[in-house]
Amino acid sequence: MVTNNKYLLRFLVLFVGLITIPFPFNVIPKLEFIEKAIFGVYQKIVPWVGQRILNLEKPITIFQNGSGDKTYDYVLLFVLFIVAILGTIIWSILDKKKRTYEKLNYWFLVLSRYYLGYFMIYYGLFKIMPIQFGEIAFWRLLQPYGESSPMGLAWTFLAYSKGYNLFMGLAEFFGGILLFHKKTRLLGGLILIPVTANIVAINFFYDVPVKLFSSQLLLIAIIVIAPDLKGLLNLIILNKPTNKIDSINPFESKKLKVGAIILKWIFVALILYNTIDYPTNLYKTRQQKPDLYGLYQVTNFVANQDTIPPILSHETRWRYIFIDRPNTIQFSRMNKSRYGLDSKIDTISKKITLTEFNDSTLVYTLDFKETDSTLILSGVFRKDTIFCETKRLDKKDFRLTSRGFNWINEYPYNR
Repeated sequence: MVTNNKYLLRFLVLFVGLITIPFPFNVIPKLEFIEKAIFGVYQKIVPWVGQRILNLEKPITIFQNGSGDKTYDYVLLFVLFIVAILGTIIWSILDKKKRTYEKLNYWFLVLSRYYLGYFMIYYGLFKIMPIQFGEIAFWRLLQPYGESSPMGLAWTFLAYSKGYNLFMGLAEFFGGILLFHKKTRLLGGLILIPVTANIVAINFFYDVPVKLFSSQLLLIAIIVIAPDLKGLLNLIILNKPTNKIDSINPFESKKLKVGAIILKWIFVALILYNTIDYPTNLYKTRQQKPDLYGLYQVTNFVANQDTIPPILSHETRWRYIFIDRPNTIQFSRMNKSRYGLDSKIDTISKKITLTEFNDSTLVYTLDFKETDSTLILSGVFRKDTIFCETKRLDKKDFRLTSRGFNWINEYPYNR
């Protein structure tokens, strides 16, 4: 049992149940509308609570983006916490019968381990591929350490090594797989406790905006191993013998047991399909390098027939050109500030069509000539007639991406 304390169990069932929504509906085909409906309700309730109850200075208008630590997320967590407390009080008032709650413990543990398993497999595959951290971008290689954000530094550190990504991903993936069978639940939980604790530490200490969600995963990992905590304490700390924990079967008839097993593995198959299909397709897309892929250092820049010297204070002269993502080109000014445009590269006509992100009516067409080591651009760009010569740089030109692994180091290579 997760806990014999019926009040704590009621609260955990309500609170964890609320924070895991929309799972499992988001796994089952044709039920995506439930997820949208739930988020629609949240997006009405949360801003109201923020304004009327918490008296926040600014209204909540940002709901979904790459951050999981928005004001919206904190207020939503507060709302779910209060609802869970109120629900626990009402439940305790209405339910005066003496119960062992064995079945409730059982199903609560099932929900917890399936939810954690789902996300661990998902994030594990994103590291095994690798997708989550990807490759170190060209512009990042040119960025001084001191100008990097803590999250940017962490992402660069994690993106550098595919081997370390594989190590992390396999731990998450196999830890998640083990949670789908009750006999391997404890082993999966013991693997995932340090895994999720490390994720939480990185998110907190490198200011990665997934602090709330990763903390929730750690909480659920602790819940997963909760039935065995006393036995682990006796075995590891107190040097005492442990007793076998017998798991109940909530189904009495043989038909129900068989039906439950079939439904379970259908659901597990859906989870595996959802978690494998999306990252696999995304990985294939990420593997496709854009035409003219590379980092280009500008060696000569002419605007309106005037050669612009490489002065750091100049606002329009390019310093570098980055082409490492499909349909996007980024330009670095002399002060290393960057801006990007949508791009379409026609390798037959040797033309690049650039479109402003914020105004699709502003379109520029540049001619290009390329060799293995150079790229020349010419045409009209933002009302200036430009001619730009560049030399191509490769990732092997940087110490970080060329050093590689070495079994033997006569001296520390700490540069």
